[in-house]
Amino acid sequence: MSGNAARGGLRPVAALLLAVLFLVFGTNLQGILLPMLGHARGSSMIAIGLFSAGWSAGFVLACLCIGQVLARLGYAGAFIALALLSAAAAALLFALPTDRAWIALRVVTGFCYGGLSAIVEGWLVERAGAGIAFAGYMIVNLLASLGGTLSLNFIRATGPAPFAVAVAATALAIVPIALGGIPSPPAPPPFRPRLGSLIRGSPVGALGCVGVGIITGAIGGLGPVFGMMSGLTMHDTTLMLAANSVGGALAYLPLAALAERLDRRVLLSGVILLGLLLCAPIVLLTPSPPLLILLLGAFGFVQYPLYGLCVGIVNRACPERPSSHVAGELVLLFGLGTIAGPLAGSQFLQLGTKLLFTFIAMVLASMLALNSMGSQRSPAPTLAI
Repeated sequence: MSGNAARGGLRPVAALLLAVLFLVFGTNLQGILLPMLGHARGSSMIAIGLFSAGWSAGFVLACLCIGQVLARLGYAGAFIALALLSAAAAALLFALPTDRAWIALRVVTGFCYGGLSAIVEGWLVERAGAGIAFAGYMIVNLLASLGGTLSLNFIRATGPAPFAVAVAATALAIVPIALGGIPSPPAPPPFRPRLGSLIRGSPVGALGCVGVGIITGAIGGLGPVFGMMSGLTMHDTTLMLAANSVGGALAYLPLAALAERLDRRVLLSGVILLGLLLCAPIVLLTPSPPLLILLLGAFGFVQYPLYGLCVGIVNRACPERPSSHVAGELVLLFGLGTIAGPLAGSQFLQLGTKLLFTFIAMVLASMLALNSMGSQRSPAPTLAI
């Protein structure tokens, strides 16, 4: 390949990754900021849970209808429209500081983010396959997420600045798409989930994805409030949430290596047991801020790979199903879990700070019991994370 051709192939991928960087930064900043502000102004724990559950409901809705949006607007048109709508919703968060408005606007933001993620991922696979470009996509996601979380250490959270930054970052995601001249692939066919068939084929993996969604939704939606209620400063709370993400990133390589040697379900049980072990000191003791940050970082090592393990179990159990359909159904099940997680977790959190991780331990224990009782056996392992 000539130098010009290589640059022509890399430029669209670089444009997509730059758009992802801005988009994830702005979206994650909002996700950390709103629970903190809601707690500070006296919002009920149910309302704070709904900030996250509303976002997840929008995300699930996008999974169901993004095909129709793409068919009507194309990839570039759909991306620009959804990014503009997401930026407008971020601006209205500051203009309408009420619980009901925030819940409604979070549904809009979740819908936009779900649609934008599907657009970028489909575009990347079409342009560069699922190899190094997609790995770059995951790295950019992590870095942008960490940047959005840690940015609150440099911005006064109670003023308009964080909202302005979120609006600007989301709007800037449009620029590389508008200027990149990226050819659009064909729109995907409408997504018609068959969740009952999927659960019958692999109850451990499919219901495990719901469980992972519940845990992720509870920590993502209520983690900022958990940190504040545990006596952490905003600086320590953002470090705690950043450590959780970094722990997930560090888990990828060692667990992928273990997956070459162990059955997926054996590895799933081991990871769940580690998660229960990490929940114990949070529930039974009163960890110091540095220890709590360390424990949440270690829990990320458990939390993030669980989804990949469950996906791998399902894919090996349902080889006759198209992989793209299975992937869409598993994202939908995960999304349903992220709706339930902050709603149920908020009920525990309002009864006591430590009870959030009691709830998470209960979900892990249920997943372990399901894995132990399931009759399905998993063939030779590879890990889908």
